Amino acid sequence: MNRKSFIANTAASIATLSAIGTLVAQEHNHEAMKDMKTEPGKYSKALMSALHCKLAAQVCLSHCITEMGKGDKTLAACANSTREVLAACEAFIQIASQDSAFTKKTAALCEEICKACAVECKKHSTHHKVCKDCMDSCLSCAKEMAKV
Repeated sequence: MNRKSFIANTAASIATLSAIGTLVAQEHNHEAMKDMKTEPGKYSKALMSALHCKLAAQVCLSHCITEMGKGDKTLAACANSTREVLAACEAFIQIASQDSAFTKKTAALCEEICKACAVECKKHSTHHKVCKDCMDSCLSCAKEMAKV
């Protein structure tokens, strides 16, 4: 792992841990819970799955960029699909945490995007562990999104 990949992976990990910390803090802040429109835990599994998927996609994207920098252009589609997953998971996290009327629609779109990314990552999963990890995370996330 080179310095650029290490920094990108570390930044993604810190961002995810921060988001998880915020969710945990909100869960234990009983005053804040009184004002929430949704009951605690309503989307907790889907939210945690989206956070995990987002992290795996960020790591995969960083890997793809590094490899493309070395000349491996076969990972371009994988990089594009992981960028879409990052956007979809972030959108779901933002919408679901507000218990928006658009939560189910956002979950359905996130599910579709995660499935497409899993198909793309599968092409590289035997040669790149991060692609396999992203594929597995996307499939898990898609499964949780289907339950929303």
